[in-house]
Amino acid sequence: MSDNPEGAVTPDTIQRLQAEVPAAFAMLAGMQLGLFSELAGGPRSVAELAATLGVAEDRLARLLYALVAVGLLETRETGFANGPEAASFLVKGRPDYVGGVHELLNQLWHADMLTAQSVRSGRPAALHDFAAASDADMAAMLRGMHGTAIASGRELLRRFNFSRCRSVVDIGGGSGGLVATLCDARPGLKGILFDLPRTAALAADILAATPGGDRVTIETGDILRAPPGGTHDAVVLRALVQVLGQADAARAIANAAKALRPGGTLYIMGGGILDDSRVSPRSAVFLNVTFMNLYEAGAAYTEAQHREWLLAAGCSDMQRVTLSTGSGIIAATRQS
Repeated sequence: MSDNPEGAVTPDTIQRLQAEVPAAFAMLAGMQLGLFSELAGGPRSVAELAATLGVAEDRLARLLYALVAVGLLETRETGFANGPEAASFLVKGRPDYVGGVHELLNQLWHADMLTAQSVRSGRPAALHDFAAASDADMAAMLRGMHGTAIASGRELLRRFNFSRCRSVVDIGGGSGGLVATLCDARPGLKGILFDLPRTAALAADILAATPGGDRVTIETGDILRAPPGGTHDAVVLRALVQVLGQADAARAIANAAKALRPGGTLYIMGGGILDDSRVSPRSAVFLNVTFMNLYEAGAAYTEAQHREWLLAAGCSDMQRVTLSTGSGIIAATRQS
């Protein structure tokens, strides 16, 4: 007699979800320890790595084998080595380095552990209070997100034509990595980083060390109160709309549009752009849960909501691109 009669329900999804969590935490631990950067020069033994990192060999060995199991490391005769993805994206100093995001991942995944508490209390259980954060914590967050900002700039360049763009404003741009990347690729482009005074001050050194950053000027302000000065060919709102409540999101988009010349383009980027069904892209669906734990009002918003806000701000011809990561880009043109 069959142990699993045809049509019987099995806990496959439950088991798969349980199995994915430890693998992600192993990757995070490797990023936090700087393991992948230590392996940049080639294979190393457990003893060598443990001595360099100042940790116990037996504990480190367990993590190394776990990272081999998930495909980030490989075993060699002389020890452990980075796999192709780790070598490309998790080695500090490499052009496509994203390993600095571990500080952000640590915050987001900690917040996700408190989802039930947020639902029960009706308030974010891991409230992300930028005003209460120390300068050191804010600077660490900006550094951690810098690689993602640079990658976002490259994605914009791949997807859209900036050849006739003379000036671009990165609103709430944090480290300025996005706008610096645009300027580095387009020699005639003038960039402006528009952010709150404290954030702008902390970003200055990061921006100065970034290719293209020497052509970016910093303007301080609050997009919920007033638009940046002048009019420009392009304005970018990256990972900003999604941390705001609906009324503030509409206000931010309206003020951003005021900084555009007629025919200019407003770009909204982020992981919080949902299909109107609200069940895809999957990453945006789950980020919407994370936002509930972090912000009083932040949320992932649907394509229809973005369209409504853009039309109210005088922008039309909206187009949306969904990236392989699930993040999205919405572009719309300012009408005369």
